Amino acid sequence: MRVPDQQPHSAPASETGPAAVDTAAVLSVGQERLWFLDQFEPGDASYNIPLVLRFTGPLSPSALGAALDAVAGRHEALRSRFPAVDGRPYVVVDPPSPVPLDTRDLRGRSDTDIASRISEFTNRPFDLAEGPLLRAALFRTGESAYSFCLVVHHIVADGWSLGLLRSELAAHYSAHRVGGTPEPAEPPSYLAHAAAERAWLDGPEAAAALDHWRELLSGATPLALPLERPRPEVPSSGGAYRTRVLGGLGAVVESFARSRRLTPFMVIAAAYQALLHRCTGQDDFCVGVPTAARTTVDSERTVGYFSSTLVLRADFAGDPSFDAVLRRIRGDWLRALTHGRVPFERLTEELRQDRDTGRTPVFQTLLTVHTQSGGALGEHPFADLVCAEGDGGHTAAKFELSLDVRPDGNDLHAVFGYRTDLLDAAQTALIADRFEVLLRAALEAPDTPVRLLPVLDEHELAVQRGENAGPALPAHPPTVLAAIDRATLVPGAGAVVGPDESLTRGELADSSRALAARLLACGVRRGDLVALCLPRGPRAVVAMLAAWRIGAGYLPLDPQYPSARLDFMLRDSRAALLLTSDGGPVAGLTVDLPVLSVTPPTGSEGISGPLPGPDSEAGPDDPAYLIYTSGSTGTPKGVLVPHRALAARVAWMREGYGIGEADRVLHSASLSFDTGAEEIFPALASGAALVTARPGAALSDQLAEPYAAGVTVLDLPTPYWHHLVADLDETPWPDSLRLLILGADQARAEAVAAWRGRFGDTVRLVNSYGPTETTVIATTAELGAADELRRPPIGRPIGATTVAVLDRYGTPVPPGTPGELVIGGAGVADGYLGRPGATARSFVPDPDGPPGARRYRTGDRVRRRADGQLEFLGRLDGQVKVRGFRIEPGEVESALGALPGVAEAVVSARDDRLIAHVAAAPGAPPPDPARLRAELSAVLPPHLVPNAWVVLDRLPLTPNGKVDRAALPDPEAASPVRAVHVPPRTEAEELVADVWREVLGTGPVGADDDFFDLGGHSLLATRVVARIRAAVDLAVPLRTLFTHRTVAAFAEAVEAALTAEIDALSDTAAEELLAAQDALEGSRPVS
Repeated sequence: MRVPDQQPHSAPASETGPAAVDTAAVLSVGQERLWFLDQFEPGDASYNIPLVLRFTGPLSPSALGAALDAVAGRHEALRSRFPAVDGRPYVVVDPPSPVPLDTRDLRGRSDTDIASRISEFTNRPFDLAEGPLLRAALFRTGESAYSFCLVVHHIVADGWSLGLLRSELAAHYSAHRVGGTPEPAEPPSYLAHAAAERAWLDGPEAAAALDHWRELLSGATPLALPLERPRPEVPSSGGAYRTRVLGGLGAVVESFARSRRLTPFMVIAAAYQALLHRCTGQDDFCVGVPTAARTTVDSERTVGYFSSTLVLRADFAGDPSFDAVLRRIRGDWLRALTHGRVPFERLTEELRQDRDTGRTPVFQTLLTVHTQSGGALGEHPFADLVCAEGDGGHTAAKFELSLDVRPDGNDLHAVFGYRTDLLDAAQTALIADRFEVLLRAALEAPDTPVRLLPVLDEHELAVQRGENAGPALPAHPPTVLAAIDRATLVPGAGAVVGPDESLTRGELADSSRALAARLLACGVRRGDLVALCLPRGPRAVVAMLAAWRIGAGYLPLDPQYPSARLDFMLRDSRAALLLTSDGGPVAGLTVDLPVLSVTPPTGSEGISGPLPGPDSEAGPDDPAYLIYTSGSTGTPKGVLVPHRALAARVAWMREGYGIGEADRVLHSASLSFDTGAEEIFPALASGAALVTARPGAALSDQLAEPYAAGVTVLDLPTPYWHHLVADLDETPWPDSLRLLILGADQARAEAVAAWRGRFGDTVRLVNSYGPTETTVIATTAELGAADELRRPPIGRPIGATTVAVLDRYGTPVPPGTPGELVIGGAGVADGYLGRPGATARSFVPDPDGPPGARRYRTGDRVRRRADGQLEFLGRLDGQVKVRGFRIEPGEVESALGALPGVAEAVVSARDDRLIAHVAAAPGAPPPDPARLRAELSAVLPPHLVPNAWVVLDRLPLTPNGKVDRAALPDPEAASPVRAVHVPPRTEAEELVADVWREVLGTGPVGADDDFFDLGGHSLLATRVVARIRAAVDLAVPLRTLFTHRTVAAFAEAVEAALTAEIDALSDTAAEELLAAQDALEGSRPVS
């Protein structure tokens, strides 16, 4: 049966003006914030607070209902509701009246069904304006078993209030069962508390406390939990909870805390901060800690929203021990309590951190530590009933992650809550596991640095070890040259196919031997470097193999590079000889070295000596090639790759990519980038045909030429592939294409989706990653359907390769935590030519490798996902990638600083642009970007020349005198002319601008003005939305103002919402609503 609904009497309320009601009753600061959040996310049940009591015994529903009526009648907060006028909320306290008690008979239902019914009741949202903000239900689950569910909104109660409600309900129920009536003292008024709080906040004590919090929290970094799914633009409130019993830790924590004059809370807070530090790699973040905030005896007897949240800011700089963290936590907590009277909601107003609609302000995780056990409730008995707390099945989460800890005998009962749009049950279970492992270790060895405290159990450690190592390589020749020579067993088959020349395998072998003889005749010897200033084509491949046949390595030079750059590389490498197309000198070069034509004299192979034999060929430890990368000091560095590394890589590529004799591999990369090696050598070593693209031709033109017919494998820079995917139909993709290899930059999920929408699984899509220092690639990922919705990974280590993700101290980090990627194994290069210091810094001893082995510190920031694949997150140092090119901004800055009229320069990357911010030399006119670009092009390759420029009088500086990179203007925003006021241009913009001006109390408002930059905040935003609604009869979601912050953007959103509403209506209703649109085009709000 159900008790008939009896609506409590409500004072009249109106949304049209304050005249109909008394709006003098103000909300507390906390209530005002909760009211705003309800406006921002209508229908959200995150702030429902359930109290579920499980009764066993002869329960009397009438006595329970009478007790409920009596308690609600005593506390005005339970009879309050919160209508609004002009976007401003006020309090209405309804007179006492019976509280409906929804009774349901669930006897015979399964436990799952009962839990579902309770959860549905608990998670039903409230209407703050209409009320009531309390509801109750009694579920009969057995002959003498009941679950009583009381739900209140947080705006009228808090955790302390639930304890009061429980004790008062017990007292009234017990009295009614024996025919009596308890006579407790009248509770103080919550409205009086709200008024007193407002008065205190206007005083000097509050001002001092606010100064403390402002200083403490200024510049705090948001918590960046390792997420396995993209952060949604609009967060959901969906939540879930995982419970973990930490066996025996309750007593251990209690004893440990007592021995150090700490509280158990401080110990758990230190461990939780340490866990978050280890899970995120962050030194700086904030943790919220709820407090009762009941500072008087009277407040302890009042139901209402008194609780506040204090903030603990973590600081793990300096490699602290767990003991050091404990000491800091103790001091921080005592200072927080000293200044804790300031409502947290006032802090968010002061700090102005409520603009990010995807995150909660200030902190994103909450820690609650209880001092008493839950469970059986004997202190306030319900007459002859046995009572215990039950689970309300609350499925909403306020924070990304929360931890609720309470003692349970000798154990600790830990509940981890999480937002289900960010985390899942498996991730949260791992977090719980790691918390327990870390806490136990910290209590046993508190002097241990936090970075060394274990967080993984033995199973996770074993999994991580397995994921760090790639598979074993198949047996393969010691050098690529030996593998290529094996492939010449069918000498007549095509090996290298070009637009103007093609070579069979036999011709390739013969031509390379002939050129090798000429190189020997010119004095080139084992270990030397032969410079190749050649266009892409068959003759360049001949030159590479020729160098190897006499034990030399090759240095590829792009003929399009500036002569100064080529000159430097030739001098720095001490190349023994320069090969060119015609043997003539290269314009602009000043270095003195022999020059030889790669093409033999007409009519002969030009052999001037005996052909080199197998004993002359390069061995595993000889140099295969030297490739230059951008240098941070302004000087490029030459990476020396030995044959053993290249042979290992080519062996894996042949197997991993499945390259075989039937393949035709397009060679389109510049010889000066190691992607060319990935195209050339696996193809030749597998007996496949290498199709060399015409120099300077676009891919669509290359694929359209007859010589490129039947291409099966493409290897493209990711940024270029992104460009092609934007219009897939413009490229004549061959029907024969079976494999596309990406590399050099982060692949985008939307591009993967577009590609797969066209090709599905018919073309294998592989994302490769690897710096030059580890020989072309080190990891690969097969991209599939799952990568259409998330950041595509860079995958797992390839054969004979190891990876590790380390913190800044070189300590392995747990899966999910960002760190530096360090690569070991067979593909690691020998180092930087002639730079022992740089080599020692980047090529470090490998503790897991054989004696003398080294691994390479990439400087790339990655994390390992739950599926074991690595995800690229960016650079740890200043190095950037633009359009797939690795660039050291310092190199470009150095070149810019050497130009006339430039005092200093800062180079950065944003999206796909390289941006130069340049300051003029004292007394010099502002430098012309066109001149700078031309002069820079004479000394730097094209990819190092900025394509966006900002000329400033001087560069902005931080207080400590360093360049303030965050303050550097965007090229579009920078202008020698000060930005001018742009007046509203449409009727809609005029309406919005007038509303903002009146609400903000400011002067003229322009179309491009930002609401928050003009001084707007969350509560003023509610007034804007209310006035727009009054003007055009359209309920614009409050969130819209946070995502459309300028007058022009907000006006456009309002018009779009109105149009959408009209489109969804019938013709008659649409005509009526068009009248509202007329108002939008001409009405003005009334002040």
